[in-house]
Amino acid sequence: MLHNPSPSNQMTKTKNYPLLLSTVLLLLVFSQCQTVKGLFDDQDSGQELETMLIQKVAVPIEKQKGAHVFGIGDATDFEPLEQDNIEWITLVGWGVQDDHNSQLMTHGNGDSLRMRRRDSSLLCRIELVHEAGFKVFVKPHIWVRAPSDGKWRSDIYPTSDDNWALWQESYRTFILRYAKIAEAGDAEMFCVGTELSRLSVEKPAYWEGLIQEIRTVYSGKLTYAANWYNEYEKITFWDRLDVIGVQAYFPLVENECPSVEQISAGWIRHLTELEAVHKRYNRNILFTEMGYKSTSASAIKPWEWIENSAEEENVASVETQANCYKAFFNTVWDKEWFAGVHLWQYRADVGKGRGRGRRQGRKHLDFTPQGKLAEEVIANGFE
Repeated sequence: MLHNPSPSNQMTKTKNYPLLLSTVLLLLVFSQCQTVKGLFDDQDSGQELETMLIQKVAVPIEKQKGAHVFGIGDATDFEPLEQDNIEWITLVGWGVQDDHNSQLMTHGNGDSLRMRRRDSSLLCRIELVHEAGFKVFVKPHIWVRAPSDGKWRSDIYPTSDDNWALWQESYRTFILRYAKIAEAGDAEMFCVGTELSRLSVEKPAYWEGLIQEIRTVYSGKLTYAANWYNEYEKITFWDRLDVIGVQAYFPLVENECPSVEQISAGWIRHLTELEAVHKRYNRNILFTEMGYKSTSASAIKPWEWIENSAEEENVASVETQANCYKAFFNTVWDKEWFAGVHLWQYRADVGKGRGRGRRQGRKHLDFTPQGKLAEEVIANGFE
């Protein structure tokens, strides 16, 4: 027959437990200390232990759930973004040059009233985004005004040493201007360049020095937005930045109207290459840009813009756009080295007024997911 011990006996045993427990703990601590001392007596072993401890305390990164958002006017513009579980807003600043081999790029006269107003406008947008509860990624782009021979900003490369001297100084002024605005607005992340493939691969010393200078005026996280093709895997200055940025317009299939399974299979080769770069530089990878048109061929060449939505080859397919996003969340999103994505693109003024934003919607073939099947996929993926 079972019986409970008397209260007095139980109390006596309980009083002895702390002493016994303390003795055991002291022995364990002494044993561990001796082990640690022995390891640190050997320098290599000490470094190995330090690495082990760092690995043990590593925690999963918080993935960025972002979108390039245009047309922000006031506080009412953010509700649709909140509904889609977006947490970061990418704000684009612009510089301009005439052609890919121009000797310099411009972004307005530094002393002009127009330029000061533009800077003030960007700073106000950063503050408005923060007040709405979002984080900010400031991402300057260069617009090539009159490209020739199919060239674009990826092909920018001055034709002589003199032209290179002029161009690099004009770009330095441009990018430091935006870095200072990002710092003034406490933007959480800043992009030092976007899709300048030849320059990033062939002029690494310039970028290393520029990154160092940017860090003297901007205190947030830094990245560079490298093209998916023939750039991100060749850049050598990733270790100078906080995260590897990729413009992720990877070709995924060869057929129109692909299934989620077909698109997912298309990611396999690219994921292997991305992970290799992650391991080489010990930096996580952020898709600084990714998006899909609502056309049947959007997974074949995702980077192609629609010049004329009435062209016969542009067959509308909101299903294909949605399938592209489903495949992304199924295959890429949960990778340990993946830092998040900034989608291209959202418009805060969708359905408002008579301008460009009103034309964006369910029947529009361009990149916006708003009002289409893909929007729910994104909201669920970011949840």
